[in-house]
Amino acid sequence: MEKYGFIGYGSMASMLMDGFLKTKILQTGQVMVSTRTKSRLEDLVEKWPGINLAENNMQLAKECKYIFICVKPLEVKGVLDEIIDFLGSDTHLISIAACVTIKDLETVFPGQITKVIPTFISEVGEGISLVCHNSQVSEVNKDNIEKLLNTISTVSIIKEENFEIGADLTSCAVGFIAGIFQEFVEAGVRQSSLTRKEAEQMVRSTLYGTAKLLCEKDISFNQTIDRVATKGGITEEGVKVLQKGLPFVFDTLLDKTLGKHDKVKAMVRKQFGTEL
Repeated sequence: MEKYGFIGYGSMASMLMDGFLKTKILQTGQVMVSTRTKSRLEDLVEKWPGINLAENNMQLAKECKYIFICVKPLEVKGVLDEIIDFLGSDTHLISIAACVTIKDLETVFPGQITKVIPTFISEVGEGISLVCHNSQVSEVNKDNIEKLLNTISTVSIIKEENFEIGADLTSCAVGFIAGIFQEFVEAGVRQSSLTRKEAEQMVRSTLYGTAKLLCEKDISFNQTIDRVATKGGITEEGVKVLQKGLPFVFDTLLDKTLGKHDKVKAMVRKQFGTEL
């Protein structure tokens, strides 16, 4: 029985493991986890009896064919250096670390590598997982990893050069969307006697219904605006304000996030010796 190892146990690793086990695409006996903070695993063991806990990263590398690297970008090099002598010719590394490129990883491990950017909303079986494989990954392993991710999300195979902007539009967007609508709620509270709880419930329900309409009816954002914002009406006035102000907001947002990506990538490249 092939084992799937998870090095690191942050929110994304927890979401992935929980999702794979809930959908039963993996059994607890197939999953092993290694983390420096052992106390964080108490709830995991209670929820999923039979899951394997590794004493350290080396043990996990010895026993697992598929290894998910779920640590912070600047911790990846140290993890790889630690486990490299225990990786086999059939080992498949799956990295979820933003800003760490396949080229970076290949300087240490020249084998099968897949880069994945998951999204927190896969906790409820939604969202898009961004995926890119290197040339060493077998078709069998490509299908296997994509099948795993498809049980909790929609898989999108994209070029690695688009990962940063793709991450902003998918994984990071969960926080962006929450931030946008939090401000919308606050504006509603300022302009009324509604409580924050009442206003937030209105917006949350409307947000859910809008997303459902867009997806189930397969209509575009523009089509939705045309149907709701009648010419000369109230909604049209509000949409005009958004269309005037939001391009600057989102251009600035992406400039900032892509700039942060570049800074972290530069530090990662220095670690791996892959500076341009």
